Amino acid sequence: MNAENEKKKHKNAMKLLLVGALAMGLVFTSCDKDEPANEEVVSVDEPQTQFITKYFLGDQVKVKKEDDGTYSLAGSDTRLFEEQLSDFPDTYEANPVPGAGQTELALGGGVRKWTNNTVPYVIQGLSSSVRAELQQSMDEWTSKTSVRFVQRTNESNYVTISSSGSNSNSGVATLGMNGSRGFIRLGTRATAVVIIHELGHTLGYLHEQNRPDRDDFIIINFENIQDNAVDQFFKSNSAVLLTSQFDINSTMMYGSYTFSKNGRPTITDINGNLLPQRQARISDLDVAGTNQAYPGDGGDPGTDTSCADAEEWSPNERYSVGDRVTYRGNLFERDFTRWVFIKSCG
Repeated sequence: MNAENEKKKHKNAMKLLLVGALAMGLVFTSCDKDEPANEEVVSVDEPQTQFITKYFLGDQVKVKKEDDGTYSLAGSDTRLFEEQLSDFPDTYEANPVPGAGQTELALGGGVRKWTNNTVPYVIQGLSSSVRAELQQSMDEWTSKTSVRFVQRTNESNYVTISSSGSNSNSGVATLGMNGSRGFIRLGTRATAVVIIHELGHTLGYLHEQNRPDRDDFIIINFENIQDNAVDQFFKSNSAVLLTSQFDINSTMMYGSYTFSKNGRPTITDINGNLLPQRQARISDLDVAGTNQAYPGDGGDPGTDTSCADAEEWSPNERYSVGDRVTYRGNLFERDFTRWVFIKSCG
């Protein structure tokens, strides 16, 4: 009997050793993946989700109609309204003529920036911890750029910031200024890393990896991307660029594992290295691009803006958000998808 008991003890000890080794192996395996600690790997809906084809900024995209009537780009955090999409590519003009029937934003793919550099907001149902992260995020933008966030009083254009109810560090946001319909919805564990990014969408910014020049700076590993998320990595050839060069450190840049289906990176730098983890800050180029798009005077017609300093509009020129031109005796400023009248040049 003693020999039998010793054999059983030895057997059980070996089992415990094997289980312990397996557990340690799993720990080291998860660490070796080097997945971002401050961002959650994003997932999209199951393959049966019905996506429809639309055009956004002249490019064909797959979108899903959400319960609130907005459209998500292949299930991403960017939400679009129906009038920002089109059924045909030819309704979008990359370089429209200043003042040519765009006052009601009738162009497909229309994105508007906030007037006077100011984003009025209403907060609904956020926890104290998420509110603190939100304030930190707003402070990051306002301390480094000309943009301001103010609590709404009676403004007709404002964004509602509320909880999505999701127990996650996540968020979704509409793109640009959309009257009273704009929103940001945050998970119950949302941090400034995510919220700063969502505020970027509210300001009108697209994801950095969608730039047409991205292939000179990063590698997209399509074989590692979730099937329903491939459209998240489309290149927008007609979008107005926020910054003069690609910015791998932008708050609008996806992480290396975003939308991964197998734990392998979906994006690396041009040399195959993992991207820097996104931090709770905006990059130097985010700052420069924002101050170009939202100039220090806020586009206020009452400021001393000289028509003599602006060049005449040209149909052959590619303009950036915030550029100013003269056309038929008037001064205009470039918005994301239209020109905004500033003043008459007299």
